[in-house]
Amino acid sequence: MCERCQGISLPILRRDRRKLWEIPHSYHCAIVGTCFSPEDMAWLRRKLKLTLAPDAREYDVHRYFVEQAAQSGPASRLMHKRLDEKFSGEVRRFARETGEDGWRGLWDQALAAGSVAAAFWALVSHGCVSDDLKLRAYADVHMLSHLMGGENRRSLRENQDLGRRCAELEGRLARTERSAAERLAEKDARIRELEMELSQRRAAVPLRAQRSASGPRSGRLLREVNALRRRVAVERLRARTAEAELDRLRRLLDDAPRMQRQAGTESEPATAPRDLGGQAILYVGGRPSLLPFLRAAVESRNGCLLHHDGGFEQATRCLEGLVERADVVVCPVDCVSHDACLRVKGLCRRLDKRFLPVRSAGATTFTRVLGVLGRTGDATPLAPAG
Repeated sequence: MCERCQGISLPILRRDRRKLWEIPHSYHCAIVGTCFSPEDMAWLRRKLKLTLAPDAREYDVHRYFVEQAAQSGPASRLMHKRLDEKFSGEVRRFARETGEDGWRGLWDQALAAGSVAAAFWALVSHGCVSDDLKLRAYADVHMLSHLMGGENRRSLRENQDLGRRCAELEGRLARTERSAAERLAEKDARIRELEMELSQRRAAVPLRAQRSASGPRSGRLLREVNALRRRVAVERLRARTAEAELDRLRRLLDDAPRMQRQAGTESEPATAPRDLGGQAILYVGGRPSLLPFLRAAVESRNGCLLHHDGGFEQATRCLEGLVERADVVVCPVDCVSHDACLRVKGLCRRLDKRFLPVRSAGATTFTRVLGVLGRTGDATPLAPAG
């Protein structure tokens, strides 16, 4: 514990927090880039009545707010207020700790859970956290940005490669279809010629020769007829082989867009959205950064998403009202407080609501739950509220 923090209560401890413009300017780029979402940027522009130039890029907006963060003015004060309101729960958690080990443990937990933005603001704005720990958090955030950029570039290259592969397959299929059509046309014409020749030869054989199995002329004609039949069978077999090859290429081309979709989305399984029938789904806990995706996933399936953060920033007393409005309650057990999980489970049992605990707060797990809800409708839930 630092000397300033010894022997003082929590309200006084909060006064030792640094304002945004009091934090070293070297941290402002990471704070603005990590802690402010595009929605936050739009809100700040509206509050400050800023008008973007027609040729303004996202980088220009980012650089403007990084510069404003270093100055004590209307923009930096509004930014500081927004961050404190948005991450008040995490700020309180860091304020309750009084030593380096506790702050380091909170940061490691947030880094493992993917809740970096809130923890980074609470740590760098704390007046008692050492510079070494702040530099470590800054390094972690910096490397995360590199990792995400590298992953995005890799996905882009894979999409481009798949696009080229798809174009090659389309060209190959077009050429194969043309060649197969030409070969089939030739084979059909040849089959017609052989059948016509066979019918003419049959008509030319006298009735007596057909009835008599003996004689050199009859035997020769029968051999010729059999040879013609074999040639017809061979040509038909070749035609069927060409058709099978054409079907195989078509299936290969049909698989290319699916492969491209799988390589382009981390997160999202190639499952067709299923209709939720207007169900209201309450999501308790989870990661705030994933909420826009979860809401879009539910609304695209004709559903409605309700959310409660599990008691970190929202009071648990409003849980009962949300549970009453919901048809299904989904709770990721790896990203929610234990008290909130037990409370919502008890409310679901008392109000006879479906309670679905899931192992992970990831987008893939949530999408899979939506797929099951869309298939089962009013069927038995994945896990009972009891």
